Amino acid sequence: MMELTSVLLERIAAIIAGPSSRLFPFYLLVTAGICAYLYRRRRISTSFLAWLVPKSIYLHPSHIVDIKVFFVNRLVTAVGLFNVVAFSAIIASTMADSVSLGTSIGTLHPVLVAMLLLVVSDFSTYWVHRIHHENRIIWPFHSLHHSAEVLTPITVYRKHPVYDLISSFVRGGLIGTLQGIFLVVFEQGPSFLTIAGVNMFYVLFNIAGSNLRHSHVWLSFGPPLEHFLISPAQHQIHHSLAPQHHNKNYGEVLAIWDWMFGTLYVPCETEVLEFGLADTDGKRLRQRHDSLTAALLVPFIDSYRHLAKTFVRRGEATPPPADRIDIAQGQTSRSTE
Repeated sequence: MMELTSVLLERIAAIIAGPSSRLFPFYLLVTAGICAYLYRRRRISTSFLAWLVPKSIYLHPSHIVDIKVFFVNRLVTAVGLFNVVAFSAIIASTMADSVSLGTSIGTLHPVLVAMLLLVVSDFSTYWVHRIHHENRIIWPFHSLHHSAEVLTPITVYRKHPVYDLISSFVRGGLIGTLQGIFLVVFEQGPSFLTIAGVNMFYVLFNIAGSNLRHSHVWLSFGPPLEHFLISPAQHQIHHSLAPQHHNKNYGEVLAIWDWMFGTLYVPCETEVLEFGLADTDGKRLRQRHDSLTAALLVPFIDSYRHLAKTFVRRGEATPPPADRIDIAQGQTSRSTE
């Protein structure tokens, strides 16, 4: 029992602050260095620590909920519920056992393989993210993340377990398919370049300020580069209440998917943003995820309500009037509710 507990604690520690986590101390140290540079360049008058970690944000009730959800999700991940690697391995081995070309065509360079894995993973992340915004039945499970009224590096983990579960299956399926192709075509598992066991491109992504994506610190890469890579500023815009920002910048690492499918928003200058859930006019909606219990249960209630309405509408002779439904960032609101 003691050995099992020790293994679980070690796994939790690795998940919370290991190289695969954005909270890995090295990533946080690099982020602090980027912030120090921005602080000096922008000639900010307040002290560096007060600017970097303002009490108004880090003691905000929304951030307290972030922390609680974070630990629940890390515990669930530690027991293996969101094991993308295991699921992708099953798919890859099944493909390899089912298909054989009889000959291999050589190998690909590890850097190219790492890039292919990043592209496939990022493509799946884009569509999982976008579909959660556009489907009212599963939107409630992602609305928890968007209900954050302040952003900190912990907010990236403010996700409902159902969202993480769906994301893990989709990502695992696509990555497993790619790995299966490697096994069939090259007759060997894909060898890709890693740093501390993590895909080198994700390490570079984290070094390039990924922790600032959920923060109050504006960091734009500039319009040319932001057509290819999602900057921290672009993701902050994704969380904005402003109507012009709704349903924009779904990508995680690459902006090419948003550019390709018409959801890209590239800022021309620094924009002042407010975060949270809003209606179509940008008016802030009431905070309904104000405790750990609410964060976990409200999405189930909302999803069930929309599911029930879907079945009712299918039985109607005519569809409901269009003016009865408003969609804002995927948020369904009804004036009669």
